[in-house]
Parts: sequence; C-alpha cells; structure tokens
Amino acid sequence: MAGDGFRTDTDSLSREGTNFQDLGTEFAKAATALQNGLASVNACAPTSGEAPAPEKGQVEGFVQGLTSFADKADMPPWGDDEIGEKFGIAYEGLQTGMFESMRHLAQQLTNIGGALGAMAKNHAENESFNEELIKQEKNDINFAAGGGGDGGGTVSHMTKMT
Repeated sequence: MAGDGFRTDTDSLSREGTNFQDLGTEFAKAATALQNGLASVNACAPTSGEAPAPEKGQVEGFVQGLTSFADKADMPPWGDDEIGEKFGIAYEGLQTGMFESMRHLAQQLTNIGGALGAMAKNHAENESFNEELIKQEKNDINFAAGGGGDGGGTVSHMTKMT
C-alpha cells in the first residue's frame, strides 16, 4: 500500500547478530582444534606453542604402531612417497596462510554479529525517536488549527507571498 513505508524487524536483526557472534566463536574453536590436532601429528605448529597431550585409545595405538618404526620416525604424517611429498610441499606452503585466514574469518563473523546488534539497537532508537517526533508534529498542527485543549491557537489569517 502506498504510504505504509516499511518496518524493520529489529528483534530478528538483533537475534541474527547474536547468531553471527556465536558462529564466529564456534568457528574459532574449530580452527584451533584443527590446528592442535594437526600439531599432534607434527603436521603444523600448535596454537599454544606446545603440542596437546594425545588422547589415549584404539586410534592412538594404531598410529603409534605405524610410526614407531625407527626408519619412519622423521617421516611427515602424509608420507614420504611421491604423492606424499607433493602434498607436503603444497600443504606446508599454504598452512600458515590457511590458519591466519581461519582466524580472520572467525573475527569477522564476530564483528558482523556485533555490527548487526548495534544496527538493531540504533534502528529501534531511531524509529522510536521518529514516532515521537511525528506525534509531536501532529499535536502542534492540531493545536495551531484550533484543536488545542484550551480553545486557543487558531490561525487568524494567512498571507500569500508574491
């Protein structure tokens, strides 16, 4: 309809801002877990400066069995065959940038969430201010046209400017 304007659902905007912040936090945790997991098999440097203690279990026994041979002690986790070497060269060249990008993405998701929350708050405050301004303007017009409570405020004449 003409003249209805538009409304913004500030509650949804605020809620989605919180969701983005949560997403950024969870993504940062996942990136840290990935980096620490790769560090535990010597595939990169850990996030905290030291490798996390490996979890004990069936998988650890299997990995230990594969890597406990003296001739394989210095072998990278992706192997030393032709394909493993090619993968290792590509991976090692990209891993620093990959982890930096993941940290940056997590921070930007969190920032977007904060900005959406601020936008919702500012928009709600702006709408409230504008609604009060319109009410005041309507009251002023009614008063000037004689609609005031004390009967005064009528406009006696209007002049045309030429």
